[in-house]
Amino acid sequence: MQNKNKNTLYCFSPPVMIATIIIEIGLAIYSLIRLKSSNIKNTLVITLLLLAAFQFAEFFVCGNTSESSIKIASRIGYVAITFLPALGVLLANQIAGRKRHWSSYVALGLAAVFATYFGLAPNSINSGICAGNYVIFNLIAPASIIYEAYYFITTAWIIGLGMTLPSKIKAKKRKQALQWLVIAVLSFIVPTGIVYMINPSTVRAIPSIMCGFAILYAFILTSKVVTKIS
Repeated sequence: MQNKNKNTLYCFSPPVMIATIIIEIGLAIYSLIRLKSSNIKNTLVITLLLLAAFQFAEFFVCGNTSESSIKIASRIGYVAITFLPALGVLLANQIAGRKRHWSSYVALGLAAVFATYFGLAPNSINSGICAGNYVIFNLIAPASIIYEAYYFITTAWIIGLGMTLPSKIKAKKRKQALQWLVIAVLSFIVPTGIVYMINPSTVRAIPSIMCGFAILYAFILTSKVVTKIS
């Protein structure tokens, strides 16, 4: 377990992390106040709070030297981000009017399994390291491969739903909301992919890099996806 010297200049530095947390919580509060009550609104608010929770976990990892504290923060962070793609699948179905679709239950069920594993299994996350530009979370090898597959498949699932469901619904605003959902997902997937192609050694920091760009996801979800139909 290690943290780099606190004088190191971080791309996702503590002030940036704090600002991101404030923005994401602020968007959640705005959504609670301004949007009409609905399951879609609830999904948005939970998504925003989970994004903020992961940022807080990163901030805690970079600000502490206690091994036990860093492990706890790492677990909380992974539990938070585990539900994000599943909530994206749920949101796509909700926008399309498919309130109890099987795909939502499957995605949320898988997320619950992984969240339980990260929350309770001993040594599911070996360490959290505050590197120069991101936070590295070390997962044990077999679980990390399965988890990466889960994340890739569910994220691709959101994009697939966002591209196919518009042809099955009539409401123009809902069609546009689904199209913006695809853009929202691509807004953090594409930059993360570019970073990885430039520097493949960042593979262990993909969750941290993704959530650094995910503030774009938060803005688009709030301003273009949910607001269009609320």
